[in-house]
Amino acid sequence: MSSRYVTAIDIGTSKLAVIVGEKTSTGIRIIGYSESPLPSDGVRRSEIMNPMKVISVLKATLQKVLEQVHSLPDTEHYPIRNVYVNISGQSLRCCSAGMSRNRQDPDSMISAEEVASMLDEMYLTKVESNEQTLFVVPQYYNVDEFMDVGDPVGMVGKEISGDYRLFVGGAGTVKKSSQTITMSNLNPRKFILSPIAAAAALLTDDEKELGTVLVDIGAGTTDILIYQGNIIRHAAVIPFAGNSISEDISQICGVSLRNAELMKIQHGSCVSEYAPENKIISIRDKNGIPVKDVPFKLLYKAIEARTCEILATVRRIVEESGYRDRIRSGAVLTGGSANLNHIQILARAILGMDVRIGLPDSNTVIGNSVEEVFRPDASVAVGLVVKGFEYEEILPEAP
Repeated sequence: MSSRYVTAIDIGTSKLAVIVGEKTSTGIRIIGYSESPLPSDGVRRSEIMNPMKVISVLKATLQKVLEQVHSLPDTEHYPIRNVYVNISGQSLRCCSAGMSRNRQDPDSMISAEEVASMLDEMYLTKVESNEQTLFVVPQYYNVDEFMDVGDPVGMVGKEISGDYRLFVGGAGTVKKSSQTITMSNLNPRKFILSPIAAAAALLTDDEKELGTVLVDIGAGTTDILIYQGNIIRHAAVIPFAGNSISEDISQICGVSLRNAELMKIQHGSCVSEYAPENKIISIRDKNGIPVKDVPFKLLYKAIEARTCEILATVRRIVEESGYRDRIRSGAVLTGGSANLNHIQILARAILGMDVRIGLPDSNTVIGNSVEEVFRPDASVAVGLVVKGFEYEEILPEAP
C-alpha cells in the first residue's frame, strides 16, 4: 500500500500545499491537492518561525485533501501518515568538497557499496556549527590515471577520489520543519530541497543534459538550480522574491500591501514600456468609493525595478558558478511570480538566454490529475511527489 500512494507537503513563505499522488500503470496521477495561505508571522523567507501557526494551517489543509482522496473509489481507507517535505530557506548555500581513498585491494573491482560509503562520508564534512549538510551530489571521480569518470563502479585501481557539491543549510531550518511535521502527527519520510523537487517536476532529460538554470521565484525567496551533463552543479537562494515586489508597489504607489498584491496580480507587468499611457487604476474602499488613483506606468515601473534586480542577481550567480557558457538549453522560470505578465521577455533580455515558463504538465503527471497542479505555483509540490516515488524504491519500508 505504501508505495502506491505518496503524500507530500510544500511549505512556502505565503502558502502551504498538501498533495497526494497515485502510481498507476500509465504514470503518476495527482488525486488530492489543496493549498492554504500562511500567516505572515508563521514562515519568513521559506523558514518556519512559528511552528504552531503552521501546524494549524497544515491540519486544516490535510483534512481538505483527505476528503478529496477518500471520495475516490478504492482510496477510502488510505491513511496519511508518512510524508515527503520540502526544505528551503535563505540560508541554503553550495560548496565544493573532495576526498580520496587508497584501496586495500587494487586488483578488485570498485563496488557500488564502496562508492556509496564515500558519499555517506561526505555528509560528515565539517561545516559551521549552526549548519548541516542537506544533500551531496557527486560531480566526477578519478581512478588512478583515469580522470573525470562519471561512474567508477566496475573499474579497478589503487586510488579512487571524488569531487562533490555539498548543499548546506541552517540546522534550525531542518529542526523546525521536523518538529512541525511530527507535532502534526505525521512522519517525515524524507526532506527534499525545494529546487530539486521543482526540477523533478519541470526539467526535460534534454535540458538536464544540455545545461539549464531553473529559477523558482516564490513569495519570500528565489531558488536557483543549475543542471548540466545530467548532474546538479550548483544551487543558491536569493532572499527576496514576489513579496518584495508587492512591498515596493505598496511604498511607491502609496497603497496597502493587500491592494499592492491585487494590483500586481490583476494589472501588473514587468516591462514599463508596455504601460498604457494616461491610464489609471482606481483603488476603492470597502464601500466602493475611490480613494486613490495609481497610474499604470507607476505600477509597471515598481514591478520592473525589483524583477530586474532579482533576475540580475540570478545572472550573477550563474556567472559565478562557472557554468554560464555550458548552459545550452536556457532558463526555466517557475513559482508564483512566473505568472507576472511579460516576465519571459524581461528574463531573456537580462539573462541573455532562451527562457520558458515551467509548470507541471502531462510529461510529469497524467492528464486526469487534479486540475490545480498544472500551474507554476504547484511545481515544488508535484516534484515532491515525483521524488517521493523515486525514494519509495530505495528507502526501507515505512512503518
